[in-house]
Amino acid sequence: ARVAQGTRLVVVLQVTEANPMLGQIMLVDRLPAGFEIDNPSLVASAQTSALRWLPPETVQPDYKAFRDDRFLAAYSRTTGARGTWQVAYMIRAVTPGRYVVPPATIEDMYRPERFARTAAGTLEIGAAR
Repeated sequence: ARVAQGTRLVVVLQVTEANPMLGQIMLVDRLPAGFEIDNPSLVASAQTSALRWLPPETVQPDYKAFRDDRFLAAYSRTTGARGTWQVAYMIRAVTPGRYVVPPATIEDMYRPERFARTAAGTLEIGAAR
């Protein structure tokens, strides 16, 4: 709920499919204002594989993008595939203030009835000391 400016955090999203089936899945996690993504292509210390407490990715995305305001990951799913997986990335608190945390969403690109989202929230970034 409250972090100091300059703090790095690891975002971990766990996806659970009640009935894994064939589909093209898109996960979108919009960042709260005041944060930016540490892109592992630009910052070597942003590689989540170096975090021993984090299990390795069991389901590999077909595509990952680290944008200014969101994280994107696309998955090709098959019937009977593993129903639970997680994805992680790093962010940094950069601008002090109070912000809304938008929900992460996941949806099947061709079956709009297959859709889920996390809860929204609020947080505060305090000034650096």
